[in-house]
Amino acid sequence: MEGKHITINGKSIYVCVKGEGEPILFLHGGPGGSLEYFLPHMEPLAEDYQMILYDQSGCGKSGGDTYSIEEEIHTLEGIRKALSLEKMTLFGESWGSILALSYAAMYPSHIHKIILTAAIGLSSKDYVTFKKLFFQKLGPYKKMLLGYYSISSIFRVDTTRKLNNLVDPYYVHSVDTLKKKKEIRYNKEALEDIGKDIEQNYNLFPSLSQIESLPILIAQGSHDILAPAYIRGNVLPYLRNAELVEVKESGHWTILEQPEEMLRLIRLYIGGHGEATGTGTLAL
Repeated sequence: MEGKHITINGKSIYVCVKGEGEPILFLHGGPGGSLEYFLPHMEPLAEDYQMILYDQSGCGKSGGDTYSIEEEIHTLEGIRKALSLEKMTLFGESWGSILALSYAAMYPSHIHKIILTAAIGLSSKDYVTFKKLFFQKLGPYKKMLLGYYSISSIFRVDTTRKLNNLVDPYYVHSVDTLKKKKEIRYNKEALEDIGKDIEQNYNLFPSLSQIESLPILIAQGSHDILAPAYIRGNVLPYLRNAELVEVKESGHWTILEQPEEMLRLIRLYIGGHGEATGTGTLAL
């Protein structure tokens, strides 16, 4: 999938556009990841929609050296203007779910629909809970190894590989899925800076009036770190037009583990063929 660089707020941002129709703009996770995470799994959507993917500031092929939630909101709005999009559907994965909701809180009139997967929640409380549950899964010994590898990876590439081998199994339901995982180089500074920003400043509750009525689909893996039950209890009560679907046999990386199901859900939701039930679950 070929792209081009667009100057957004003085930064050279790498953007890929493919297909025609309803625009879907994809927000990758990390923080510090890249658009490569979505490829090739989501490319079939270009048969029916205009797919827009981009590397966030300082990530992948994009330039930039300052990292925050606000900075990425401004970058996203710059892309919308550069591509002359009146309204768009945002697809946010993991940290991208935080970015999607944060952008929508500032620019609700530019949103058609929002689709979230591996959702983190509405505030730093949810993010802290995510980290706490993840570390509980690791246990004391692997937590100690994680700290050692994290420091060592600054200096040695082979340690970065060991770090990935340590944590990746906790993001999936089936470790066999990791055979399909594409190695993506992370921007560690973006990961650290935005992670701190989320923990210290992420709070959408004062902005709920802006987003509570927006159409939102949350496709959460059955074995995600924040399980569907957590999302049902801590997110849905505050978003009256949100729907929750449990993606079976999937952990945090739904696109990697269940790409066909994710494609089906996206098409169904954007096409408007699903109906909400009174329990906050999409009837498919």
